[in-house]
Amino acid sequence: MRSKSTLAPETMTAPSPLPRMHELTRAGGLRETISRQVARLCFHTHGESLRAVVLTGSLARNEATLVEERGSRRLLGDAEFLLIFHPWAPLPPKVAMNFLRQNIETSISRLGITGEMCLSAAHPKYLRSLRPDIFAYELQNCGQVVGGDLEVLTLIPSFSPSDIPLEDGWRLLSNRMIEQLEVLESLEQGPKLLSGPLLYRTLKLYLDMATSFLLFVGEYAPSYSERERRLKNLAETTGENRNLPFDLGGFCDRVSECTRWKLSGTKIKNSSGGKTVSEFDSSWWEKAVEYAQLLWRWELASLVGTVEQAGNQELLEKWMKSQPATRRLRGWVHVARDQGWDGIRMNWRRWARLAWRASPRDWVYAGASHLFFQLPCTSEPAFEAMHFHQKCETVLSHLPVSNHIELDPRGSRSTNWRRVASVVAWNYGKFLKETRS
Repeated sequence: MRSKSTLAPETMTAPSPLPRMHELTRAGGLRETISRQVARLCFHTHGESLRAVVLTGSLARNEATLVEERGSRRLLGDAEFLLIFHPWAPLPPKVAMNFLRQNIETSISRLGITGEMCLSAAHPKYLRSLRPDIFAYELQNCGQVVGGDLEVLTLIPSFSPSDIPLEDGWRLLSNRMIEQLEVLESLEQGPKLLSGPLLYRTLKLYLDMATSFLLFVGEYAPSYSERERRLKNLAETTGENRNLPFDLGGFCDRVSECTRWKLSGTKIKNSSGGKTVSEFDSSWWEKAVEYAQLLWRWELASLVGTVEQAGNQELLEKWMKSQPATRRLRGWVHVARDQGWDGIRMNWRRWARLAWRASPRDWVYAGASHLFFQLPCTSEPAFEAMHFHQKCETVLSHLPVSNHIELDPRGSRSTNWRRVASVVAWNYGKFLKETRS
């Protein structure tokens, strides 16, 4: 259960001297240091129009990762804050929120901490309108009010983990796969040490594969440590004949490695190879891709009520057909509003054809999964360039917006693939990341 913050805008003072590493890594130290600065600047900027500042995500659970690099401290991932404004106050525009975010990041850096802040603005009706999903459950149960109205999170309707739709777990897995596409530019053929961004996102992929899997088997928990414990228990007690996507023992070992590193921020040893996390090469990453594909297909088969042996394309088509027309339309209305009249005039015929079959979210997920699952084999000689080019063209034709890119049939597979992956990631960030449509 979440604990209530005692910070209030009138009690906030000027920044204290630079905190030491042991002060930040103690329980709650990093959270308190960052939250105090964020709340102070948010209330200084918005004054009485702001009702509360709420911290959510891993930092709210004291599960954020802080590492030392060349004498500085870097927060991996981002710190997520939700600004709740009074109903009578207009929400600030994006440009104002970005300016505030930059000021906060600068202020935090003066304390010797570098990291990305994520700020969202909403009215109380947003909290009242939240429906069961992973984000809402963790916000309600783990969120920390770091300034203002300490009771604001009680506006969220009460629900239990069993009320969370299974689809939310599949969406979480699909989102993590897309986030991998954003940082794969440094991965080349052969055993190569993973770049820092790719390593961290692979760790997050493992951790949220565990989250997604546990939701499907009725064992979801809102913290990394509790998920690890429940996964271990399942691995020890589940019989071999149960219909599962993979061997739980090996998967549990990987998740435990990632959990220990995520919670400690220190180098840990791989239980099988003796490597430290920072030394893992592409073979470790390829195993994550393998697990992700098996889990993604197993979950989608469960959602559509068909046998797991069906191919990815067949499962996707069944899923798309099962979605109500109102849901598809809601997603395309969001795209049209974002693109404006010029975008509608250029794309309405293609959007109409796509909307007849699926939502923007499902088309982006389809393209992302096709690219992601082929990653380990894109450099193999047997992978035909023209066939690959045609597949990339198909992915582009199904995305909400892709008219600003053209592929060269004679160009390298690597170049074309990276261009398509960047467009998939752009569509995800533009139309999916901040909406449920």
